[in-house]
Parts: sequence; C-alpha cells; structure tokens
Amino acid sequence: MTLAKMSKGNAIFTDKFKENKKLYLDLVENGQHPKVLWVGCSDSRVVPEFIVNANAGDLFVIRNIANIIPPKDAGENCTSSVLEYAVLELKIENIIICGHTGCGGINALIDGTPTDFKIHDWLKHACPAKETAKNSGIDPLELETIKENILLQAKNLLTFDYIEKKHNKGELTIHKWLYRMNSGKISFFDEINNKWFLLK
Repeated sequence: MTLAKMSKGNAIFTDKFKENKKLYLDLVENGQHPKVLWVGCSDSRVVPEFIVNANAGDLFVIRNIANIIPPKDAGENCTSSVLEYAVLELKIENIIICGHTGCGGINALIDGTPTDFKIHDWLKHACPAKETAKNSGIDPLELETIKENILLQAKNLLTFDYIEKKHNKGELTIHKWLYRMNSGKISFFDEINNKWFLLK
C-alpha cells in the first residue's frame, strides 16, 4: 500500500467519520470502555476488527509475532503493560488469544531462526508448544503447533496474579480462538470436551 493510497484512504475515512460522528465523538468525550482484550498476530492479513466486524472502541488489542504472551517471570514490559492496563484500568471481561493458520512466526519456530536475531529470543516463549505438538504425533505439525501455541499463551496469562485472581472469581474469561485464513471462520477450544469446535 503506497503513501498516496493511504492518503486517499484517510479522505474516504473522514467521510465515513462524518457518517458515524456520534460514535466517534462519544469515544472522545466519554472514553473507551471495551469489554474484550484481543491478543493476536501482527500478520497484515489478520485484522481483528474485520474478522469479528467490530466498531471503534469495541476491542483493546495486542498484536505481535505469533500472538505471544511472555509469562510474568520473563520480565517483558510491552505485552505485560497492555495486560495490566486492560485488566486493572479498563476492567475488560474477556481475553481472546487468537492464532491463525499459515502463521509465519510459527513456521519460523518450526524451521529455526538465527540465534543472533531478536525473533529467536521472542519465539522461545512458544517453544513448549512446538515440543508438545511434536510429541503428539498429530499432522500437520504446523497446524498442531499453532493450536498448542494458543493454549500455551492462555496458560501464560494466568502467571499474572491479577489475571488469575479475576479468572478464578469468574470476573474474567479467557478464550482460545483459531482463525482460518482460507475460510474466514473461527474455531474455539472447548475445555470440557478438550476439542476445537467451529464458532457459531
């Protein structure tokens, strides 16, 4: 996308802004009150607001390579500061960990990355998912690793005391979602049946 196209795109957006002026001005005057924190991948093909047809103000979003949440003891400040703000200040009620098929970060994890690259250090937080997928013997390895990574990052959320506390009290729900790029559909992991089902 060229800068010229983005400039024209903003002109189109400002027209839509006028059409939805009440919504946008309400967000300015009354602040944001999203109920959902979306943890997704940076992949340009996977845009949360498009996937679930959300409006401005509906989602608070973290996007990074392979939708990773480093555990509390990792000492990583970027994602943890977003979690803190979302849960303690915005008081969101749902956290969605959404991975996707064809994830380049997961493919890099499987294929290996140069040890002197930052991505190598980042993907260490997903390594247990790769090992679990390998040990399961389920093919294809890529898809199984993507699924296991979603489950792993959901567990990592619970290493944060304030998240675990709210989750245990029923004030915060963690959802594990898989977005399928070839269909646009979302599957969710059902804890009771220990299976993935299509979201309806």
